[in-house]
Amino acid sequence: MRSLFTISITALLSSALPGVAVAQCNGGPLVAGHSTCTLAVTATAVINTVAKLSTTSLTTTLTAPQAVDFGTTAGVTTAGPTFTVKSNRAFALTASAATATWTGPAGTSKPASDLKMKVGVGGTIVALGSVGASSAGTAGTSFDIFYNTIYNFATDKPGAYSLVVNYTLTAP
Repeated sequence: MRSLFTISITALLSSALPGVAVAQCNGGPLVAGHSTCTLAVTATAVINTVAKLSTTSLTTTLTAPQAVDFGTTAGVTTAGPTFTVKSNRAFALTASAATATWTGPAGTSKPASDLKMKVGVGGTIVALGSVGASSAGTAGTSFDIFYNTIYNFATDKPGAYSLVVNYTLTAP
């Protein structure tokens, strides 16, 4: 009866108290003066998708246009922020206007499409959209953004304008 009680107490304590042995082994026969005992312990972890987006600035002051800048398709280019992506899997970074028109003086309706972008100094000027993507994880990939603004005599009255651009990092 005494040994049955000891086994029951040991089983109860092993499951209820942290640090109490749930597996054990006893040293085998002496070999060359030593006895060994080995327990294999498995460490497990679940690693979720981790993606981080950072930027050098949340605002960009666009270059003020000159008279020659109005009505041209070339627009005026201004250096914008740099975005850095860190991700442990494939990712895509996109840019989109938060609204269809800029916020501006009363009676104006400057379209969001007047703000274009390029990635990197040698990039091609395109509509807001894809910034970059990777088919694998990255410890840090940077994207230098340049904004290109189109100005129009008919829609761009004097005053302050602003347009929120949302940058979205997706790790599918």
